Amino acid sequence: MTGHLLSRWRFRAGFLCALLLGVGGLSGCGTGRNSVIGRITPEHFEFTTVVEEEPGEPSGWRAVCIHARITQGDSRATTACKFEVGLPLCNRQQGRISLEDAQDAAAEMANRAAYRVLSEAHPGTMLATLCGDFKELYGVLLDEKFKGAKVGECKTRGVKVVHFDAPYHCD
Repeated sequence: MTGHLLSRWRFRAGFLCALLLGVGGLSGCGTGRNSVIGRITPEHFEFTTVVEEEPGEPSGWRAVCIHARITQGDSRATTACKFEVGLPLCNRQQGRISLEDAQDAAAEMANRAAYRVLSEAHPGTMLATLCGDFKELYGVLLDEKFKGAKVGECKTRGVKVVHFDAPYHCD
């Protein structure tokens, strides 16, 4: 993968401005309470297969750990929103889930969840609360798309850690 991955959520002058800048550039929407622009691209989801699929059976698992920095624009207070995205390789409802479909859905649902949570956030909402609300909604949306998908704490050993504008450090 080329380019720098960047994700930054900011508060500015009493409203929330969320920037999710990807390698491919910048896109956005302008409806809702706060201005939310940017996007996460499928390429950001560098999944690791942690459990191989058993042919003919609903099985297998892929995951990636994301570290995204959340920054309040005026105070410059910052924290990392860390979450693991996991998807089955094959489930009963959809059958085999290709890597491309998994990446596309992970990006689409992350963008939907970020937009819904951040566009309706109230000034002064704690960064940890926004991160938690995002992870909860993101998990629901992704599971609706692919049954069995999970969004939670980064805890699976051996998965790729992808940083969105979060400083690299030993995890």
